[in-house]
Amino acid sequence: MKDVSMANRRSRRSLLDLPASLWSEVLGHKTGVGYRGDQVANWVFKHGVFSFNEMGNIPQELRRDLAARYTVVPPEVSARFESVDGTQRFLLELQDGQKVESVYMPYSDRVTLCISSQVGCRFACTFCQTGSKGLQRSLTAGEIVGQVLRLRAEQGWLSRPVNVVFMGQGEPLDNTDAVISAIKALQDSAGPGLSWRRITVSTVGIVSAIQRLAEMGNSRPRLAVSLNASTDEVRSEIMPINRRWSIEVLLSALRDVNWRKNERVTFEYVMLAGINDTTDDARRLGNLLRDLPAKVNLIPWNSLPMLPYRRPSLKSVERFRVAARETGLDVLVRYSRGADIAAACGQLHTSEVALPSDTLS
Repeated sequence: MKDVSMANRRSRRSLLDLPASLWSEVLGHKTGVGYRGDQVANWVFKHGVFSFNEMGNIPQELRRDLAARYTVVPPEVSARFESVDGTQRFLLELQDGQKVESVYMPYSDRVTLCISSQVGCRFACTFCQTGSKGLQRSLTAGEIVGQVLRLRAEQGWLSRPVNVVFMGQGEPLDNTDAVISAIKALQDSAGPGLSWRRITVSTVGIVSAIQRLAEMGNSRPRLAVSLNASTDEVRSEIMPINRRWSIEVLLSALRDVNWRKNERVTFEYVMLAGINDTTDDARRLGNLLRDLPAKVNLIPWNSLPMLPYRRPSLKSVERFRVAARETGLDVLVRYSRGADIAAACGQLHTSEVALPSDTLS
């Protein structure tokens, strides 16, 4: 049951924008009963209850007052698609009617949630479908946290730990304020209570924002960098961001990060046949990353017929992997999950169908 109409909800403050440990302070200032904030947080994060009307240990009059002032409702499920490998892609509707995607990936020993930070993306990496429509808008901290909350509630996973990766739609470090606020809220012990080890932010390489993440100190999440080339010429062609911050400038910023003991920075390398998949590329990659605590995920491109690339052969991928390992790199091949429901790396574009239409022919 919804507290009030969607239109009215937009005018109220979302408590999800704040770490749950601050809810008592907020409610205390407005209602004089701050301790109720902990009760509300318990209903939301431990029981998946998003309607004040259903919070039974809160007086009815106060429930009405809270419902008039605040909302704790995460994005609504507009559609859901399930892959043969168990991956589920959620199309979620935000309060203004915009839609965004999140992906639930169950493994034998863990669950990973791939969440979005923007509706669309403005960085136009040429191998990625997400940026094809440009940037519509950035998400609020509450809309980011709400994705985690909604997926955990839908799957009955509220009391068990999850890994959260900012690898959905959008560039997280193009929305730095909201993403950092969301990270703090996800780590809050009164909310999801996730360790920094369970949160990974993936970026195309916005150097100034990497420095801001580094300033988070011990609460800084893991970092993944979408590199995808071993030369500036190729990277600038497939990732326009490289024209502003070259590979060397990016790597220099990463060298300045105070990496924790045994921590690795992940480099994502989407492999495009005939573009960046030679053994020379592999050797150059090893040389580039030699002085960083790096691990590399090789991601064979997930085919999208509307884009002018080819997926490399298994032999080509293996040759690259072996050549990279010979340089001393920690490198593995990561085959994306959920490709049959348009949930794989580079495929997210708020599709209302299970597969991009061009792949059905």
